[in-house]
Amino acid sequence: MFTIGNTTVRNCSGVTRREMLRVGGLSLAGLTLADFLRSTSASPDSGRREAACIFLWLDGGPSHFETFDPKPDTPDTVRGPYAPIQTNVNGIQICELLPRLAQQMDKCVLVRSMNHGIDAHSPVPMLTGFQGETTSYGAVIARIQGYRGNMPPYVHVGSRLGVGGGRLGAPFFPVEIADPTGNRVQLPQFALSADIHADRFGQRRELLAAVDRFRQGAHGNDAIERMDQSYQRAVDILTSTQVRDAFDVAREPEAMRERYGANLFGQSCLLARRLVQAGSRFVEVKWYDGPAWDAWDVHGADLGGMVRMEQHLCPRLDQGLSALLTDLQDRRMLQSTLIVVGGEFGRTPRINRLGARDHFPYCFTYLLAGGGLQGGRVVGASDRAGSRPASTPVSPAQFAATLYRLVGIDTTDARMRPFLREALPVPEIVG
Repeated sequence: MFTIGNTTVRNCSGVTRREMLRVGGLSLAGLTLADFLRSTSASPDSGRREAACIFLWLDGGPSHFETFDPKPDTPDTVRGPYAPIQTNVNGIQICELLPRLAQQMDKCVLVRSMNHGIDAHSPVPMLTGFQGETTSYGAVIARIQGYRGNMPPYVHVGSRLGVGGGRLGAPFFPVEIADPTGNRVQLPQFALSADIHADRFGQRRELLAAVDRFRQGAHGNDAIERMDQSYQRAVDILTSTQVRDAFDVAREPEAMRERYGANLFGQSCLLARRLVQAGSRFVEVKWYDGPAWDAWDVHGADLGGMVRMEQHLCPRLDQGLSALLTDLQDRRMLQSTLIVVGGEFGRTPRINRLGARDHFPYCFTYLLAGGGLQGGRVVGASDRAGSRPASTPVSPAQFAATLYRLVGIDTTDARMRPFLREALPVPEIVG
């Protein structure tokens, strides 16, 4: 039997609150939803404009040369087989493999000077800000900003990554969706315990009357009052259809699903839009596993190397991300939704003997859009060979501070110190 609530307080009948709430038999995948609601309910409102965030994690490390930082004026051993194309912003070029996104650059900021020194596949540090940290952006945002409506604040789409609730613990782990297509979407976190039918649960809600009596007996105790409100809210979340409906992309018109692309990445982007529209704060989409090497990890030993960029990876990114940007703009959600696109690192400036590129963390590109940003800009630059930042180098810690600022978190808040240390937002990005 699962438990809601873990505070041991006696009620008027001599039964502990812990024991009474255990009778309710509700859970959030074995962790306490009411505890989470209590832990965030007292967080003061920063007064800042808040934005949701969709983080599209291109697992494996996308090549900046074949995406957002082409180098046409270099030898073919550096520039590769693809040409740059002009975008809808004068002076900004991207790779010809992304023709749809070329017409969306007025909405985007390209950060071409990302860098760190970790030459290994890991979501750390780019999903946390620091090497050795496992507390993701989503967990910190959930802790500081809490729920909007009934939707879980932090959702992960795709196979698992090595970051999550980290030091914040189990209540701040994401709701995980392995398959966004609707074929196998399961939400055990938002279901009644297996041995409790809905009618029985409806009767058990009458237990709240006991909580009311207990609260009256502890009149004036604000902490007890908040616990009661948190339990009531947990009940509402677990019995509402809103949460399940938001996760069901099958409710979208077929034309909309086709616009995003009949593949896992496209449908994940569509699901992300549905979730932030319903109230989730941070949706993390991991590019689905590739048939050989992991996703964007194109070394050339698998499936024709660079050909996979042309036939598989870039077309899906181009379609899914373009559809997401257009959809959010059409719904007037782009200004209140920050889009982040990138992976753990970039790829080597020199093409290897297998006709592709290897790991390269010393210079790479991230794309940002929405969230109140002024689009049509490039921040920072790589050198002629795309091997090192030539201006405005941006570290993972600086990027973390920038992301938190853009979603509306006060980065000077003392609660943010463990997750930012001394890092500051990048002025050229946040304006």
